[in-house]
Amino acid sequence: MDSQESEPKADQIPKAPPKELPGGIRTLHKDRIVPYLAALLLIGASLLVFLVYRSYAWPTFFALLVYVGFIPVNKYLTRLCRGNRNLAALLTTLLVILAIVAPTALLVRHLISQVYDLVILTRDSLTGERLVFTLQRFPLLTDFLTSSPFFWVDLHSSLQEIGSGYTRFLDTDSIGSWVGGVFVIVKGSLTLTLGLLFNLLLGLIILFFLFRDGPLFYEFLEQALPFPQELTERFVTRMRDLITTVLRGNVFVSILQGTAVGLGLTICGFSNAAVYGFIAGIFSLIPVIGTAFVWFPAMLYLALVEESYGLALFIAIFGLSAYLILENIFKPKLMDRKLGMHPLFLFLAILGGIAEFGPSGVVLGPLFVTLFMTIWSIYHIWDSQPHPKPPAST
Repeated sequence: MDSQESEPKADQIPKAPPKELPGGIRTLHKDRIVPYLAALLLIGASLLVFLVYRSYAWPTFFALLVYVGFIPVNKYLTRLCRGNRNLAALLTTLLVILAIVAPTALLVRHLISQVYDLVILTRDSLTGERLVFTLQRFPLLTDFLTSSPFFWVDLHSSLQEIGSGYTRFLDTDSIGSWVGGVFVIVKGSLTLTLGLLFNLLLGLIILFFLFRDGPLFYEFLEQALPFPQELTERFVTRMRDLITTVLRGNVFVSILQGTAVGLGLTICGFSNAAVYGFIAGIFSLIPVIGTAFVWFPAMLYLALVEESYGLALFIAIFGLSAYLILENIFKPKLMDRKLGMHPLFLFLAILGGIAEFGPSGVVLGPLFVTLFMTIWSIYHIWDSQPHPKPPAST
């Protein structure tokens, strides 16, 4: 009995000192090597996992964005289906297809058709009698371009030379051959088409499982992150609010801005209003300039070329009012100042995101910047909290 009580505990047994090799080189104890070795193995395994899932990163990411935006709808349908998460997830996914995928496909098809019509209209405006008529109506523009007294004498031959030398690419046959060539290439690129369809189908499948098993993914994330539960909840809540804010405050308002400009141009009689509205929606992300990049030239065209001063005044008032209301009243209420980012940094984040990731950078730019800010703030919260002191060594 006395011998058992006198035995030292495991943590009181002195550890063997590190061995010393010839030349004075001391080796590390294996208890010190194990954490570093485990970290290296974790980094290597993470790289392998990244290589495996790298091809499906974009469908997963956009499915996550749509999931966060439709969480309230999924919760409502889950209650409506009496807790049947499979049925609720299926209905929500079908709603996403009807609300986003199908309208986007129709819009792209309509935009392609209107861009073609716009190219034809531009060709007709730059050649022939229409340009001569425009120059005759604006003598100040003619005086600005040239002071030659023989300008009108040589104008016809000059226009023919310009039209044959510089606008040949706008010819209907050339455009038709280009479109036909592109169509043949796209039709022949079966792999590309199947890849797009596969990514779309994969995104919808991922979206279905996110709607069905969202709480399970959250529990897994809570257990996987090496943070206290309070900080993990703050991080997840912040990211959910962030994605919702970016989608509602930037993407949704930009769609409304473009729709408003397109509606105003349709009322004024413009035939390619969908294209102009799409351009206005993109430029609405730029502070100060906004949708004026589209409706201001339209106002000048109506006033100076068409002499429709009433319509010019209408598009100016309508475009400016819609931009100010949506940008200064509607957008702050949607964003609710949750981003915590100065408008200048938000503007630079959008431009940098577009430069690096293309059109998707409108969402990715602000998302990555605010993700960095969120991790930085959580790090400071964690660093300021008291941590338990390690036991004193004996």
